Amino acid sequence: MIETIVIGLICVCLAYLGRYRRLSWGFGAAMTILFVFLAIRYEWGNDYRQYIDKFTVYNSIDEFNYSDPNERWEDGWIFLYRIFKPFGFFSLVIVLTAFEISVYYWFIKKYIPKEWYLFAVFIYVFNPNFMLTQSSMMRQTLAMCIVLLSIPYIYKKKVIIAALFILFASLFHSSAKILLPIVFLGFVNWRMGKKGVIIGVVLFFAILLFKNIVTSIIENTLSVTGLGKYTYYLEEGKEESKLESGIGFVYQIIIMSMILYYEKRQDRKDGLIFKITALSFLFVPLGFIAQLIARIGMYLQVSMIATYPLMIRTINNRIVRAGTLFIIMFFTIYDFFSFFNSEIWRDSFIEYHTIFESFIWR
Repeated sequence: MIETIVIGLICVCLAYLGRYRRLSWGFGAAMTILFVFLAIRYEWGNDYRQYIDKFTVYNSIDEFNYSDPNERWEDGWIFLYRIFKPFGFFSLVIVLTAFEISVYYWFIKKYIPKEWYLFAVFIYVFNPNFMLTQSSMMRQTLAMCIVLLSIPYIYKKKVIIAALFILFASLFHSSAKILLPIVFLGFVNWRMGKKGVIIGVVLFFAILLFKNIVTSIIENTLSVTGLGKYTYYLEEGKEESKLESGIGFVYQIIIMSMILYYEKRQDRKDGLIFKITALSFLFVPLGFIAQLIARIGMYLQVSMIATYPLMIRTINNRIVRAGTLFIIMFFTIYDFFSFFNSEIWRDSFIEYHTIFESFIWR
C-alpha cells in the first residue's frame, strides 16, 4: 500500500506540473511512471496467480477446444497467450500495460484541460475501481480500454465502427457485448439539466424497487447474448450483495444528479462523456444485486476520469466548486483505504511485488 501511495502522489505532482508550458513533460512523465509501476508488478492482485497459471496450462496444450463450455476464457485472450508463448507471461503484462496506459494518456489529453491533469491522475490512481482493480482483472481491463476507444466514433455517429470496437473488445471479455446499445448515444442530443436529474433519480430508485424484475431481464439477456457462462456471478451476487444505506449511498445519488445537471453546460462532445458516466451510476443499485452487473458498470465508469474534472470546472460558485472537489477527493481516499482493509483485496494488494523477485522469467 505504501508503494502505491508514494507512486500515486509523485504522479499527481508531476501531472500538476504539466499545466505549465515549460514543464508540459510532467504529465507524460507521470503516465510513464505508472506504466513502469504496473508493467513490472508480480503476484499483485487477486487474479494474477490464476492468469499466470492459465498461461502455462493453455500453452502446454497442442490443440485447444475453444468452445469448451466449462471455460470462461475468451478466444481472443487465449490467442494472446499463444502469441506471447515464446516471450513469456511477463512480456504479455508489459505489452498490455503499455497499451492500456497509452489509452488513458490519449483519453485524458483529448478530453481534459491540462489544468486538471492532476485530478484525472488522482482519480485513476486512488479510486480503487481504476488502477488497482483493473490491475487484477486483466481481461476486462483490456476490453474496457478498447471500448473507451469507441467514444469518438459514437460522438461522430459512426455506429458501425463503434460497434466493431465493442465487438472486438468482447473477444477478450464477453460482457462487452452488452454495451452495444451505447453506440447510438451520439444521436441523443437532449440536454439533461433539471429534467435529467429527476429522470435519473427516478430510474435509480425504480431499479431498487423492481430489482427482481431487473435481475430476470438480465438473466434472459445473458442467455440470448451467449453469456450464460457468467450467470454464476448473479447467484454469487444474490447471496453476498447487500444494499448499504448510508452517507456513501447518498453520495452516489448526489454526484449522479450533479453530473446530469451540469451536462447541459458542456458542448456536445463532452456532453456524451457526461451521459455515459451518468449511465454508469444506474449500475450502482444493480451492482448491489449481482457482481456481474457491477462489472458491466465499470466499462462506463472509466469516463468518470474526464467527467469529474469537467464538471467541477463548470461550477461557477466557488464554494460549491471547492466543496464538490473536497467531497469527491474525500470519498476517493476513503474508498482507497477501505480497499486495502477489505478482506477481499487486502492480502493480494497490501504488499507490492515486482517481477525481479521471481527466480525465472515466467
